[in-house]
Amino acid sequence: MKIVLDFDDTIFNTYGLMQEFLKIFLIEGFNEEQFWDVYRQCKKKIGDFDKDIFVDLIYSLKNFNKEEINKKIDFIINKSNEFVYRDFFDFVSSFKKEKLILLSFGTTEFQKTKIENSGISKYFSEIIITSRNKADDMEEIQKKYNGSIVFIEDKAKAIDDVKKRLPNVIAMKMIRAQGGHTETKSELTNYIIQDLNKLEGIINNLRD
Repeated sequence: MKIVLDFDDTIFNTYGLMQEFLKIFLIEGFNEEQFWDVYRQCKKKIGDFDKDIFVDLIYSLKNFNKEEINKKIDFIINKSNEFVYRDFFDFVSSFKKEKLILLSFGTTEFQKTKIENSGISKYFSEIIITSRNKADDMEEIQKKYNGSIVFIEDKAKAIDDVKKRLPNVIAMKMIRAQGGHTETKSELTNYIIQDLNKLEGIINNLRD
């Protein structure tokens, strides 16, 4: 069995990280609406969040000291380990590293840096940062490994894309309280979970 985990909003509190970024810009005189509007612009522009593009976009609204702001943001990113959900560590302690694969969507260096600084890399046998449909990567994983595959993801579309192509994959939709995709509905997921605490029991019943 292979267990494939998403990163953002599954094992990493992305909302918590962005709240810390927000505090920086509130001090600079921006309001919360402006911050989240620029955040959405950034993701629309490149399909992902990137620190440098975000800073440039918000700078166009009002000038500030970019060097100082970037230092403050980097300080927070360097503490990415503080935003890993605590239940992750209990969960991974129950499985050998060879069983675990991280599959994260990311198109920028920011995503790689965030994952590296989170301190979770050592728990995975393979880390995949992809800019394509996750179904493509899951198909390659299935071809590479024998046995069943469990896929844990918060995005409903990613789950349904995978299940349509690979119906034998056991998919679990993560719904964190402050996740960015809590309201999206998956038509094909096998399980809905709110955290990783009860997941070990579910997986143990599926083991091959």
